Amino acid sequence: MNTWACATGIGLLATTLATIAFVVYRQRESTILKRDAELAQTLRDLAAGDPVRLAAVDEFETAVYRRLFYTAEVGPKVRSAAWALLGAVLAGFGALALDSLDGTVPMIMWGVVLAVTVIFVLSALAFAALALYAAATTPRVTFVDVDASDEE
Repeated sequence: MNTWACATGIGLLATTLATIAFVVYRQRESTILKRDAELAQTLRDLAAGDPVRLAAVDEFETAVYRRLFYTAEVGPKVRSAAWALLGAVLAGFGALALDSLDGTVPMIMWGVVLAVTVIFVLSALAFAALALYAAATTPRVTFVDVDASDEE
């Protein structure tokens, strides 16, 4: 076995594991933020009108909702782009592996895998563009107006 094949296999394994770890991390972050939003509601109920406690809950809630809003809008698109990019890498490797084989069946398989690679690349680009668009156009949650009216 040559070193290029070994290095390629290790690279593909590392890419797959990194993509899975990234997606799991982002999914876990979304779950934690949803749990924190429920916790903020519970803390608001427990504050029972105490202004100091309500101020602390407001600060916690503001931080949670800012992150949750971004995560809910942009996060799924980024995760989809990561999965599509992994699919493109794996399918591209399959196309490269089949390229050196002779015969009708490997040639047909090469064409199919190459088409799948192109579809995954286009999907990754589309999801990345959607994520960038969502990040650029999603209105930011701001509480400046609420804070200003509280001070008055």
